[in-house]
Amino acid sequence: MTVVGIVGMGTMGLALAHLFAANNCEVRGFDSRRVSVSPEQSWSDHGSFTISSSIRDCVQDADVVIEAVAEDLDVKRTVLAEMSTYADGILASNTSTFMPSVLAPSVRNPERFLVAHFFNPPQLVPLVEIVPGPATAESATAEIVDLLNRMGRHPVLLQREVPGFVANRLQAALLREALALVEEGIASPRAIDDIVAAGLAPRWAAAGPIGVTDLGGLDIWEKVSAGLFPGLSNANEPSPLLAALVRTGHLGAKTGNGFYPHDPETDRKTFHTMDQIFQLVRSSARDF
Repeated sequence: MTVVGIVGMGTMGLALAHLFAANNCEVRGFDSRRVSVSPEQSWSDHGSFTISSSIRDCVQDADVVIEAVAEDLDVKRTVLAEMSTYADGILASNTSTFMPSVLAPSVRNPERFLVAHFFNPPQLVPLVEIVPGPATAESATAEIVDLLNRMGRHPVLLQREVPGFVANRLQAALLREALALVEEGIASPRAIDDIVAAGLAPRWAAAGPIGVTDLGGLDIWEKVSAGLFPGLSNANEPSPLLAALVRTGHLGAKTGNGFYPHDPETDRKTFHTMDQIFQLVRSSARDF
């Protein structure tokens, strides 16, 4: 049985513990802030999850250890340094912000260190970006890719690191243009989301943006690009609309209001719809 140690029992850490335990792994978790978590808690008929009393107990002799603490560089460096003192297996950070080369100097075994960027909620979203650092050994990336494939995830190995990796760069590019269109009074947030959900997203789910371009004709897209690119948003700061919502404490689902009002039942329905879509995508992929 694969042994997985997870340091950081916030939203993502707990979700990853569920995911690995449900896939026949022995999972150990540690978080100095979560003293109220039961020390013995079985979450799966296959694997198990236990709370460790220290980082050492959590990661020692584990096959894979994952850092899932706050997105604070100093905190991550400190935690990773301690984790690497005791961990001989693969050491992965779940960061969505910091490149491996920024974090690797804190670990004693950079050849076993990489970023494994899961997406929330990881039980539903199969994608995991695997980002090697300059010193990461191919054997380390091969091990984590093999494990995730056996778990039914969809690991994608990047050829090299870049700020934001790939998924967040794509999301940021689309969000920048979407909010620019809202600010210019061209379309409402709901209209933007309807256009993506009812037209663009299903096409991208089937073939990806580059695949859709191939299907549409590269000659056509060369002309479209020539005409549209000069007028697309090239803002180098966050949208004023987004910044204003953050300043007033409207942070989205976590506070109950953002661009839209939120309640637990509505959000559960959204996640259920996501699950159905991902199941359909995975089923379609198996047919090819």
